[in-house]
Amino acid sequence: MTAVDVKPNANFAHESIRAHRRRANRNLAIYVSRFAILVAILATWQFGVSDASLPYFSRPTLIAGRLAELLSGETIYRHIYVTLTEIVLGYVLGALIGLVLGFVLGRSPFLSSVLQPYIMALYSIPKIALAPVFIVWLGLGIASKVAVVLLSSFFLVFFNTYSGLLGVNEEFVRLARLMGASWTHTIGRVVLPAAAPQIFIGLKTAVPYAVIGAVIGEYIGANEGLGFFILYASQTYDVPSLFSGIILLVCIVFVVNVGLTRIERRFMHWRNLGPQTLTF
Repeated sequence: MTAVDVKPNANFAHESIRAHRRRANRNLAIYVSRFAILVAILATWQFGVSDASLPYFSRPTLIAGRLAELLSGETIYRHIYVTLTEIVLGYVLGALIGLVLGFVLGRSPFLSSVLQPYIMALYSIPKIALAPVFIVWLGLGIASKVAVVLLSSFFLVFFNTYSGLLGVNEEFVRLARLMGASWTHTIGRVVLPAAAPQIFIGLKTAVPYAVIGAVIGEYIGANEGLGFFILYASQTYDVPSLFSGIILLVCIVFVVNVGLTRIERRFMHWRNLGPQTLTF
């Protein structure tokens, strides 16, 4: 091998190392900045609250102590379990219905034209206004909260799936069919990969709305769950418990979004594949 052959390969290796270092430094800067912002917020909160306003704002140290006390007991886990059950059932059902209906309407202009006015009419109704209706229909049990979560999750997943399907390049679909791909392979190798980024945006965006739906349902009528726990804490002016419940809800949203991001990365591995691997 001559020096002419070695030099480009060496340059490429050095450039790859430099790019890797730049990414590592950038990620480190992001995490350090996030941590610094969090420390600044907590420090401002801790030292900015006066003794006179303490009953209304509490302090991070008091909230952390109360959260540790709650987690060392058993009662809070029952509330977490109830809220998680409502969120999981409602979110999964809402996401599945949103995915299927978004896919069908995204691939069928006729059905889209027929059903779009009804979907928009239902979407325009505030979800908090429907929560009492579901409680009247389904009672004060878990079913009414699941229905609210389902409705809160459905629209975001549906509209993003529908939008993703509309953005699929039909030339690629026709080309795949001309190359002999079946409809199943065309959907799996062309349609879904093209719409996947928009679909995952809908799935991740729907998570906080699912949590909000569960909390709204528990606010209106429940005797357990994190929403009920937060409402009871606010009525009794137990501010550390109130913020502890909010922190637990934030943790639920964070963990679910991390899980969805990992699933998205595994599902979107095709982005790193060469064109020779996308065979039918």
